[in-house]
Amino acid sequence: MENDPHLAPMLSAIERIRSDLQDYHPKALLLFGSLARHLAGDPGDHPPNDVDLLVITNNTPFLVMKKDYGCEVELHSFTVDRIAGIARILRYDSLASALPKLYGRVLAKEHAIDIIAAAMLLGTEYGSFGIEQIEIDGITDRRDYSVHRVLMGKKWWERLRQYATERRGPLMRFTDKMVDAYEFKA
Repeated sequence: MENDPHLAPMLSAIERIRSDLQDYHPKALLLFGSLARHLAGDPGDHPPNDVDLLVITNNTPFLVMKKDYGCEVELHSFTVDRIAGIARILRYDSLASALPKLYGRVLAKEHAIDIIAAAMLLGTEYGSFGIEQIEIDGITDRRDYSVHRVLMGKKWWERLRQYATERRGPLMRFTDKMVDAYEFKA
């Protein structure tokens, strides 16, 4: 599947992006979207036509974001605080509070990247948290938004995922603050 000539320009772009991002000291680089699903064995309804990446770094990679890699690249940049904030919402907020916070960001930014990041943090069980698939033309979108590949920073990403998926709830928030266990230790 990774030897598919249709994918060659996209896979080449990923390698060049990984190299170019080194100067920005990313905590993690994640591949998501149709290419990640395709590489995971989900053929989807059409072959992937772009590369969707999420980089977590406190140094916004403006030069990388503007560079032409020979295929369509959608590179989203999150600061460590932004992704840790999403993980904290998933860990501590009640569902009645967490979902409006996450979906409110979608409306404000006009993109679902925060919801996609939450789905990647929660894994395939994101539906049980209450996160619903984005609907296209009124039809339920059945794509799995949790499918991703960690291209850089696997250990860091796994620690963040463990933090996010260990539901503590609103009551434990105060206890965790008292024992200095509230914030994710980047």
